[in-house]
Amino acid sequence: MVSWFFWLAMIITFAFFLLIMVLFICQWVIYYRVERTMLHYDQHFYSKEDQD
Repeated sequence: MVSWFFWLAMIITFAFFLLIMVLFICQWVIYYRVERTMLHYDQHFYSKEDQD
């Protein structure tokens, strides 16, 4: 019985670990895309300002 609960706890822990890794990768991708968009916006904004 104890070994059954041990393996159940290990499976739950591993599932949480996988979930954290997936969420970390998603957050990393979102941050990368937002940063790229903001840099593009800043470059576009400042280049228009120079042309005036």
